[in-house]
Amino acid sequence: MLFFGILSILLAVTSANFCYTDVEKACSQIPEQDGEIMQNCNAVYGSINNFTVDLQSYANGNIESSFEFLLLSSYFGNYENQREGFKKLYRKYSDKMWEDAVNIIKYITKRGGRMNFNQLPHYKKSAKDDLVIDLNELKSLAKALDTQKQLAHEAMRIHSQTQLHNDKHDAAIAHYIEEEFLEAQADRVRDLAGYTNDLKNLLNERDPSVSIFLFDEYLKKSL
Repeated sequence: MLFFGILSILLAVTSANFCYTDVEKACSQIPEQDGEIMQNCNAVYGSINNFTVDLQSYANGNIESSFEFLLLSSYFGNYENQREGFKKLYRKYSDKMWEDAVNIIKYITKRGGRMNFNQLPHYKKSAKDDLVIDLNELKSLAKALDTQKQLAHEAMRIHSQTQLHNDKHDAAIAHYIEEEFLEAQADRVRDLAGYTNDLKNLLNERDPSVSIFLFDEYLKKSL
């Protein structure tokens, strides 16, 4: 009786979706259809398939934000505005958002997935948020702060979803989001909140133009 029990377990294991089983089928005398040969010999494991769309959307959200910050950097760096500090600040964020997007794409492929650049970000922006040009210094900081908060909220949403107590949780993705994004985004949100409030207080002084110039010089030297 014990022998038949062990035999049934072994048969169940060998019939599961494993790469070794696919290799055996591929090497048999009568191979299956080409699309089915060795279909389990990939890097997919855990619940990555349940979160691929979320990660794709988050990567595209970072790409979109990178271009927005690049446009802001160009706007304040032209010959009319000449705000080198603001230009440097927004170029820094643009580069960082681009690096984050590349990082996410690498992680998706590392876990056996593919990137879909047509997957839209989950968070939505209002029509006013799409207007990057013709922003003054204070409004640009407010827009940058809102963008960073949106990215931070989306990272926290993905992180919480991966930790739900069900069959779709994935501790590896949760660890990845926590290590690569949550702490860094908290720092960026805090910095931009400080910049926004500091500049607002400076603009209450007698000569706002001088305040903006001094604040821009501070950004240029501190970054």
